[in-house]
Parts: sequence; structure tokens; C-alpha cells
Amino acid sequence: MTIEITTESKRVSAYRDDVLATLDATGVAEAIAAGRFTAAQAADAATERIRTVDPALGAVRWWASEGARPEASDDAPFYGVPSAIKENTAFAGLATTMGSDALPQTPAKKHGPVAQQHLATGVTVLASTVMPEFGLTASAEFAGGRAATRNPWNSDRTAGGSSSGAAALVASGALPIAHGNDGGGSIRIPAALNGLVGMKATRGRMAGRPEARVLPINVVGEGVLTRTVRDTAGYLAAAEQHYRNPALPPIGHVRGTGRSRRIALVTESVTEYGIADECLAPVHSLADELAAHGHEIVELSMRELHLDSGFVDDFLHYWGFLAAAQVAGSVIDARGRARLRGFDPVTRELLRSGRRSAPSIPGAIRRLRAVIGDYERTFVDDGIDLILSPTMTDTTPRIGHLDPALPFDEFMSRTIAMVGITPLNNISGGPAISVPCGFDGAGMPLGAQFAGPAGSESALLELAYEVEQIRPFARVGG
Repeated sequence: MTIEITTESKRVSAYRDDVLATLDATGVAEAIAAGRFTAAQAADAATERIRTVDPALGAVRWWASEGARPEASDDAPFYGVPSAIKENTAFAGLATTMGSDALPQTPAKKHGPVAQQHLATGVTVLASTVMPEFGLTASAEFAGGRAATRNPWNSDRTAGGSSSGAAALVASGALPIAHGNDGGGSIRIPAALNGLVGMKATRGRMAGRPEARVLPINVVGEGVLTRTVRDTAGYLAAAEQHYRNPALPPIGHVRGTGRSRRIALVTESVTEYGIADECLAPVHSLADELAAHGHEIVELSMRELHLDSGFVDDFLHYWGFLAAAQVAGSVIDARGRARLRGFDPVTRELLRSGRRSAPSIPGAIRRLRAVIGDYERTFVDDGIDLILSPTMTDTTPRIGHLDPALPFDEFMSRTIAMVGITPLNNISGGPAISVPCGFDGAGMPLGAQFAGPAGSESALLELAYEVEQIRPFARVGG
């Protein structure tokens, strides 16, 4: 067994000499289909890996019933591949605790539509994964002494969020694929910080939650975190067999690189904090390599994206509104009084902030809706196919940097300084994918994000395949 937790690197790797070896999800599915091992053997191996590394990572929230097995037929594309579901997703037999210790731990009676789509791909769900409370922050850290979710590249660092536990398990090698969702970067942020592939698909592409239909702007998209582009591409193709939005062009199964494209390089953040040089340097280098491979690279400014600091204020107002809407059903008692005891300080303050900013919400929503059209027109007006940028605006922080017990203004400043790019695609609805793009000076992974207009997932996947060929992705454990 290779469980590497050293004083020098504090790296946590679950890779071992079992049936899973170093296989990605596609490789595991192929091996099961070929009869080299069974779905049960794959589940047992993954369970053993998870139990070995989870004390160091803090990634599992609730275990599924012993002897979990695939619920799809054996011809499903990912039949028998071990996986996990994020704890904000209704899954029969598991409590939907939304990252909070204050909610009842009542098991769901049936699968919701998101879990149904995930299971339809053929995966075996072994557990649910940890997330920050209500998915409202970029690190799974908790007040009151509960353990944080840690990054397997260095357990002193955060795994990001809000798909925190999913990223930690996949990056460590404990699982080949895990479910996540993305409301402000919650798939792409942990993908970047853990050296993984993570896509937020076009709004409405994946099966969603019924309650999202009534939101003024639905910012949340479902997906997975993987170690290879082919796993992300294969998962989207498999999910599309279960549910396909007829308003969007089908993705199909993208299996390799495509034509040369005109790519806009964005090196600015919409926030006042800018982008750390360590995040920018490898993206500049990647742009040069893509140009050498026949792509046209042009510069694109925030002005050309029709964005300014007002976007940040509007997004934060809307984020507070969403927090209040999400939390309200859990904290309002029969007499209409808010029961905030038991929730983390950030959750309580975001709820108060949502109430205080209520008069600003209609204007914020109107301006954010305008961003949707402006974003789509950018590709036409500037004659570009895709946008390249760093995924993150700062490097991976240590555990404690985003402690929810910090003064709220300081916590928010630190968060905004780290997450200054990803929310645009949650508002615009356009797809975006984060792929590994080198390491910072502390040896922590960095990510590059490619974004496109609505329905452009196939182009993003083709380019991601090319990046993977140019710069093969590293994994924990070598």
C-alpha cells in the first residue's frame, strides 16, 4: 500500500497494488466490462482506500449501506465504477445535511433527480462527501472544532470548495470520479487546487434540483471531478443518455482534440485584488504552447467582457439572497422566528446580509441578467471561440485562512481575493472547464480555465484533451 503522509510534504496518497491500481474511471469501467475484476471488487478496493486516507483528509460525510452496488444495468458506460455523491444531494438512505451539523440527520427516502442521473451512468455510490456549510464558501472549514477537509497534495492546505470532499478523494486516488456541483466555482475551484479536471456545464445541461427552477438566476450546475479529460467527457456523454436538454446541442462522446481555435487570454480579475503572479505565469506559458500548436491567441480585457467592480457587488448581493433563500427553510420556526444557533458564523452573517441587502436585490438581478447577453455577444463581437484564464486568482491557502470564525469582512475579503474569475460563468450560464496547469512555489497545483458560449462543451473538451497531451497531468503519489 502507498499511503504517503510525510513530515516534509504532508502528501496523502491512497494508490496501492489492488484492482484499481492507477486506473481512471474509464479504465475501471473497461476492466469490469472485460471481466478482469468485478464491480464488488472495485467497491471493496475503493472502500479500503477511503477508510485508510480519510482520517487525514476529512472527506467523507456519510457512508452508504454496506455492500453498495450499481443501480444501473451492466451496459451503463461507468458500470461498477466507485464514486461518491455530494452531501447536498438527495440520495436514498443518506442524510442531506448540506455541510451543516445543525440540520437533522434524517436519511432521504428516495433519490432526487441529480442522484438519479449520477447513478444512471453506472457508478457505485459508496458515500457522501463533505462540503462547507450550505456550500457558501470556498473551503470546508468549520467553527466549533469540526475537522476541515484537507488537500492530499499537502494536508496543511485546503481542498477548496464547495465540492471539497469529492476533490480530496479523487485527487488522493481513493476514488476515480466523484459528484460535485458548482454555484460560484464549486467544481472548478477544488479541481484547480487539487490538480483535477472539473467542468461546469451550460446552464440546464444536467438534471437539476426542482427548487432551482423558481430562482431568478439559477447559478448551480451539476457535474463531476476527475483525474483525466476522458473521464469528464465520458461522464457527460453517459449523463446525456439519461437526460438531454432539447434546447441545447448534444455534446456526444468527445474522444480527442479538435480544430484550431481563436482563444482570448484574460489576465485580469474583476476584483480589486487582481491575480497572483504564480497563477498567471503558467497560463501565459500554456497560451504560448497552444499558439505553437496552431491556435490563435488574442488578449481580452474586462472592459471587453463588459465587467467592472459592480459585478462583484451585484454577485455578492445575489449570493446573500441565495444564502437566505437556501437557509430560510431550515432556520425559521413555526412562529416565523429565525433559529440561527448551531450554524457557522459565516452562514449567520450571510443570512443577515441577505436580509439587509433585500432592497438592492431587484437591481442586482436586473444587471446580472444583462451579463448573460453581454457574455454571449463577446464571442460574436470579438470573433473568439473560447476564453483562457487562470482558474484561481490566488494560490492554495493553508487551513485556517478561510476559517468561518474570522471577522466576516476579513473572511469575505480573503475569499474574494482567491475567487475572482469563476463566478462569471455561473451568472452567464456558459460552460467552463478547469484543467491542471503546473504548480506554485509551494508545490501546490494550479489550474487553467477555458470558458465558452452556451452549448460549447465539445469545444472545451477538445481543447482540454490537447492540454492534457501537451502537459500530462501529475497525480499524488507519482
